[in-house]
Amino acid sequence: MGAGTATRYPEYRTFAVWRLMAAMLVMSYHFSFAAPHADALTRWFEHMNPLLDMFFVLSGFLVYERYGHRVSTRPDYAFFLLRRLSRLYPLHIVTLGFFVAVGLAGHAGLIEAGGLHDRYDMGQLWTNLLLLQAWGVHDQLTFNYVSWSLSGEWFAYLFLPVLAFAGLRMGLAGLILVLAVTLAGLEWASRDAVEYSQTWYDAKSWGAWRIFADFTFGAILYRIARRMPASMGSRPAGWLLLGLSLASMFAGWGTYAALALIGGAVVFMAVAERETPSPGGPMAVLAPVAALSYGVYMWHPVMETVFFSGVWKLVIGAPQTNWIYAFAIVPMVATVLVAALSLRLIENPAARAIMALGQRRGIVRTATVSPA
Repeated sequence: MGAGTATRYPEYRTFAVWRLMAAMLVMSYHFSFAAPHADALTRWFEHMNPLLDMFFVLSGFLVYERYGHRVSTRPDYAFFLLRRLSRLYPLHIVTLGFFVAVGLAGHAGLIEAGGLHDRYDMGQLWTNLLLLQAWGVHDQLTFNYVSWSLSGEWFAYLFLPVLAFAGLRMGLAGLILVLAVTLAGLEWASRDAVEYSQTWYDAKSWGAWRIFADFTFGAILYRIARRMPASMGSRPAGWLLLGLSLASMFAGWGTYAALALIGGAVVFMAVAERETPSPGGPMAVLAPVAALSYGVYMWHPVMETVFFSGVWKLVIGAPQTNWIYAFAIVPMVATVLVAALSLRLIENPAARAIMALGQRRGIVRTATVSPA
């Protein structure tokens, strides 16, 4: 299939809502560090760490569905990479620029910035610009710390032909083999490699490998869902399994059990929404907001800096009071509003400009980029 061929895919509105839920939980987790008794609150959020992996599993499912059969030639692969870069990179540069400005102001003594020589290490700027920061080249996160996941997704995009080749030559078994080899390597790195002192499913500074495993799992789930008859699709079963996954996280059943239940939820929901698109109701109402999940994820550290390190600390005086929970509503609402404006005024126009440049360079046949 050529790069310019349009194909209609299921909307998967519920997946979009799940991704928004994951982004909102990540935002709430990071905001909770400013609260009184933050240790107990952050530990509670950390039980739900596998929901972050769900974000990448869904990405793997959707990317493999749309592009897994379209990266076998150099032009198609170039089109795929440019299209994904046009979606991710503009907002990454904007938010990175904010934190670079904060770091420069801190180094110049104009403002007080915590972790000045760690988070704002200008020597690591080049890896952030090239989206290499989560490939294991550093032992800490810098600037817009959540951008480690963009680095990991870019890594997974670059290696999508591996999944495409495995699926083409060996089908589902090939993808399972890739996942097994990846997990074996990650378990070895977690336990035996001295420089990695954490489990792979907690990894961020080397989280690219974690995300590739999640992506591969998502591709496997797509293959399974494609084989299942329509009669096996079930939205209630999908929600139930997602709820059981949450329960397993707090019950301490382990990450593998939580991800297996998430996988079941994804498959049942995918089959249901493939055959009968989501009706009206909550999913239809949330669909426009769900499109903001990426923006919420990327903008919330900026809002955290502005409102908690700025307004709460410098203007209000950082009192140890439970009123901070009411105050937290302000940066949350601001994050959603800024994400909406960003999508309309920055991300979509920049994506169209990048794709238009690709058209002029002969990489793509059309400059049209559908809204995120």
